[in-house]
Amino acid sequence: MVEQFVDAFNKKDIATMLDSSAEDLRWMRVSGPQFAIETSSHEELRQALQSYFESTPSAKSKIRFTNASGNFVYALEEASWVANGIKKSQCSMAVYELENKKIQNVWYFQEHAC
Repeated sequence: MVEQFVDAFNKKDIATMLDSSAEDLRWMRVSGPQFAIETSSHEELRQALQSYFESTPSAKSKIRFTNASGNFVYALEEASWVANGIKKSQCSMAVYELENKKIQNVWYFQEHAC
């Protein structure tokens, strides 16, 4: 499911990303001691993705590592994009919680050099 979600991200296929996730998917960012809920519904996720793809059309993500434990999949993801003609990249750990074969929650941790 996580690989399908990331593949859809790379294709800018928002419909498939939404199909892979629960209606009330919560996307959360963890940065040091700070925690923020970025989206908590399909509509919020759709809007966030549309805005992101418009501002960063070269964005791609690659899963470097995954493992699973119960309903949780944790992954090391490498994001890459082009800014001002320069290719950039960063890595981040993400934890996906699956329920009923859908992504229910995503915790995305602070970015770092790969």
